[in-house]
Amino acid sequence: MKLFNAQRKNLKTGKGIRKYLVYAVGEIILVVIGILIAVSINNANEIRKTKNNLNNILIAYQEDLKIDTLTVGRVLDLLEARKQTFDQFLSDTVTIEMYKKNPSAMGLVLNYSPFELQQKGIRLLKKFESTSETDSLVTMIVANHNGFDTLLRETHIRIGSDVTDNMDFLKYNHPWIGDLLQGKLENIEMYNYYISDTYKARLAIHNVLVYGNLKPILDQYMKSSKTILSKIEERIKD
Repeated sequence: MKLFNAQRKNLKTGKGIRKYLVYAVGEIILVVIGILIAVSINNANEIRKTKNNLNNILIAYQEDLKIDTLTVGRVLDLLEARKQTFDQFLSDTVTIEMYKKNPSAMGLVLNYSPFELQQKGIRLLKKFESTSETDSLVTMIVANHNGFDTLLRETHIRIGSDVTDNMDFLKYNHPWIGDLLQGKLENIEMYNYYISDTYKARLAIHNVLVYGNLKPILDQYMKSSKTILSKIEERIKD
């Protein structure tokens, strides 16, 4: 520093003014270069920090997605196992004896277990999306999750409402509903209802809600989830 000060003092005198100006400009350039290097290093650190943060969030969402795909997979297995029963009791040849041999068919429109997609990982991604520059993968994941989450919630509500309506119909119109719920299946009026056109219409509506609406949504969700899991894996490895 003393050497620079001495050179600056000497250059200020006499004909050294021009050299001093060159020296001063050189100092300014060095300072600017230093600032640019510092900014570049800081930017690189911020980019690295953001990338690491996003990777951690993607890993959290990846774990949620794995849980959701397991849940949806089990639901699809259950629906596949029940499809034959729906088809059998929607046929024109259904009889009382068929219900006596398979009494669980009486509950096809009376039970349903909705589920919800995991929310922790998607909340983190939405927060990241709102505070950072646009990332194509994050945008795709958030849009995909929001779309399926809305579809599933609406479908669950419709199916749940249908189950409630069927239960209320029996409660207010058929006193033997209490026996049915207790597993007492001797009442012939019970079987007459289940082979009636009225019940078959209700079974058909429920079938459409489950296999015409819910199942296609779940099938498509599994396909999109497989794609997203693959893209997350690729991103994390980079």
